[in-house]
Amino acid sequence: MDLQLSGKVIIVTGGGRGHGEAMALALASEGATVVVVDINGENARNVEAEILRRGGVGAAHQADITRMADVEAMAGAVRQRFGRIDVLVNNACAAIRRIPFLEMEAAEWDQVIAVNLRGAFNCSQVVGRMMKEQGAGRMINISSFAAELPAAGFAAYSASKAGLEALSKTVAGELGAFGVTAVYVRPGVVETEFTKAGHAGEIGEKMRSVIALRRFGTTEELATVICFLASPIAEYINGGPVTIDGGKYVCQF
Repeated sequence: MDLQLSGKVIIVTGGGRGHGEAMALALASEGATVVVVDINGENARNVEAEILRRGGVGAAHQADITRMADVEAMAGAVRQRFGRIDVLVNNACAAIRRIPFLEMEAAEWDQVIAVNLRGAFNCSQVVGRMMKEQGAGRMINISSFAAELPAAGFAAYSASKAGLEALSKTVAGELGAFGVTAVYVRPGVVETEFTKAGHAGEIGEKMRSVIALRRFGTTEELATVICFLASPIAEYINGGPVTIDGGKYVCQF
């Protein structure tokens, strides 16, 4: 199926590694012009280089999405170079670790909320204004099953993703009349090279036991869903959630 992504200009935040890297490469393989945004400029440039090596079109931008000035400069540069922004994928995520709520320091809470929620707000507002001007655009926000069913020790992460879903629905409702849509994706456990160690042994088996398919998802599977949602074919999907979790918690026993 032709996803009609050829020539579309797509920004992927947190695109320098992990889920974001897989999304960027998959979108580029479908013919999109992919702008890889990451706080780590070297990682972003490495993904850009891989896109170009595969014959795609890409660009890299180093930006701290928690800083509005960085976002404005990045989005302005993208529009100046490519003329428009068709899709924004808010994928950037702060590093998370399991911390009991009563032991969590405010600084760690603030950092997770700043990247996962404030960063998405910054990007959505700046790019949303451009999309409204164009009369068309799409935002895809990467949430998590933790937004609905938090895990103990992940208070900040869960709260940030619940907030991201509320933000997504608000944007979808307010901007739909201008041809701008927003959808949020709720992945289950999608394994990357960085999470494999934490999924080993008894912990991993317990996590898999509540997934109907008895396995974790892959970055490629998630990236495939993002390609579909970025496509004009999926333009009537506005809001969410779009779930990709292998059937996590679909039945009680």
